[in-house]
Amino acid sequence: MDILLLEDDPNLGETLSEDLTEAGYSVEWIADAETAAACTYEHAYRCYLFDVNVPGMSGFELLKGLRDAGDETPAIFITARGGMADLREGFDAGATDYLSKPFRMEELLIRLDARLQTPSHLGIGKNGWLDPKTLTLCIEGRETVLPKKECEILHYFLTHRERIVGKDEIEEILYEGETIADATFRVYIRQINAHLNPAARLVNIRGVGYRYEST
Repeated sequence: MDILLLEDDPNLGETLSEDLTEAGYSVEWIADAETAAACTYEHAYRCYLFDVNVPGMSGFELLKGLRDAGDETPAIFITARGGMADLREGFDAGATDYLSKPFRMEELLIRLDARLQTPSHLGIGKNGWLDPKTLTLCIEGRETVLPKKECEILHYFLTHRERIVGKDEIEEILYEGETIADATFRVYIRQINAHLNPAARLVNIRGVGYRYEST
């Protein structure tokens, strides 16, 4: 899922959901902060788009709690609170960007595109990289073209390297719920680690998932 949208105005929420979907983003629209907080623990998002004055805790409080818990997902506030004190409070809470209402959809899309743009090369270890467009992995100057699924899984770990990722998340996000047999998934991880050696590896956190670690 690309975007978690927290917006309690039904008209604006519906409009934003439709416009963002038309722009190619997948959106989950939630109207209250408590439900939005629960969603962040159940799903992985590429960006948070939060209103501030919503039922329950404010968007500021929600994001601060997420940041305190180690969640580094990019977050943009969309709010009628446009004063300097509000701007300061938003960035102190951990905002990546801040957009005052009313705003043009074109401006929001420009900011989202800038935040969610994936670099052509993702760094691995000190000098390695992965180019997901060509499926090419380079470790210590040695280039390898990876099988598509291995590249997709490694790419996902690299773009979520700050946390543990489970097999069920890979199935849901990358393969729309398609089940991967446990043995097959372990083979993918083992083969990816063989390619990553000695720059990095996907480390098993028993009973939880795997985490990318540089070596």
